[in-house]
Amino acid sequence: MKKNLFLILLGFTAIFFTAGCSKSDTAIATSVEGKWVGNSTSGIGGPVYYLALNFKTAGVVTVEANNSAAPDLASGTWSLVGDSVRATFTYTAGTMSTFSLAGKYSSNSNVMTGTIGNGASSSGTGTFSVTKQ
Repeated sequence: MKKNLFLILLGFTAIFFTAGCSKSDTAIATSVEGKWVGNSTSGIGGPVYYLALNFKTAGVVTVEANNSAAPDLASGTWSLVGDSVRATFTYTAGTMSTFSLAGKYSSNSNVMTGTIGNGASSSGTGTFSVTKQ
């Protein structure tokens, strides 16, 4: 009798844990589109700046940079070729400078990392790391 009760309890325990662990709480990015937030740096040991990239449909990107409370705003275009995301954007105020970035994207990850450069060059100015929100 005790053996049967033990087996029944063991069966219910297994069912309970299997049902409770069926899905991970961590969401995985399934597309580049959406808001990605993190930071950028201007070289090794350089200062760390706030960076938010909002990849929209039709290849439009909006950028918030430098300060999360009062960010500098930029807009431009983006594309995805294979696992490489490329974007070019121009700040809408101040110097109206243009920058480009290149990053690696994986549909199995919520993190994108890459490089940033001046004008059409996607390297030479710094690096970035953002996480999909």
